[in-house]
Amino acid sequence: MERHPHHHSFFWPIILVGVGIIWLLRNLGIIPLFSLGAILQFWPLLLIVLGLDILFSRRYPWIGSVVGLLAVAAVVAYLISGPQLGLATGSTVKTETFSEPLGSTATVKYMIDASSSPVNVSALDTNDKDLILANITHRGTMRFDVSGSEDKIVRISEEYYNTDWFNWDFSFDRMKWDIALSPNVPSEFDLNGGSGSLDVDLRGLQLTAFAGDFGSGSSNIRLPETKESYTADIQSGSGSVTLDLPEKTSLTLTLDTGSGSTSVDVPSDAALRIEVMDDGSGSLSLPNGLQKSNDSSVFSIGAWQTQGYDNAEDQILIKILGQGSGSISIH
Repeated sequence: MERHPHHHSFFWPIILVGVGIIWLLRNLGIIPLFSLGAILQFWPLLLIVLGLDILFSRRYPWIGSVVGLLAVAAVVAYLISGPQLGLATGSTVKTETFSEPLGSTATVKYMIDASSSPVNVSALDTNDKDLILANITHRGTMRFDVSGSEDKIVRISEEYYNTDWFNWDFSFDRMKWDIALSPNVPSEFDLNGGSGSLDVDLRGLQLTAFAGDFGSGSSNIRLPETKESYTADIQSGSGSVTLDLPEKTSLTLTLDTGSGSTSVDVPSDAALRIEVMDDGSGSLSLPNGLQKSNDSSVFSIGAWQTQGYDNAEDQILIKILGQGSGSISIH
């Protein structure tokens, strides 16, 4: 029986080399931003060239090589010339600016649903005429809604669709939300964190209430000094949380933590009371010098406070409602 020599096709090695070339050209700036969906729309072409390779690779392996080279060249040409020809290459990265004038606003409630992007929040200058100014670089579809005339509600969120997982682009551009808020009106702030880090500096705001529900990203929160007392409710997941509490302010802080560590920085001379309802499986570290409260028996774990807390003008009350496996350190 006559044996035919076995020939190996170079089709798949060429495809792998082609992917590397496309990525290199993108990093060099020769190919503009594009999404994975821009390439995946050519999947019928992949079936065609794969079928041709199967048909001819045993007797004519060079055909598979040529087909692979032509396929890579066609994709590169599309990605380079597509935007110039008005063809959509699926780049989803964009930067948008959202704002709302201060106008006759008397009070405002901010409701921000973060995603995987890092979020920075700070206060605007007191002379600024905006209620909110947000510069957001993102891949999805942003929603910015403002309702009310004098008492306003501002909502910011990012939407993704079922097919958005195709639209990951081959770039290392950092997604980021930069949000600045007016210090000129009393403000409530609800923040739902995602997997991105949070750096929230609310110093200078007239804060009346804060609620944070944090995810897997790290969170760094600085609360403001105010003339009036307010509450801050924190629920955290697997991400670490750092809280910086204000001086000369009466504040009630509730903590319901998960597996991430929580660190609370309290002013050194603050009148402090800590009520622990659940210490969980994580470690709990309290400041030195606290005294056991007389009504400690009403709590499942206990209550401690600084001397003279009951008669202090400004009081900080920390309630640990629930603790998971993460540590809580109050210092």
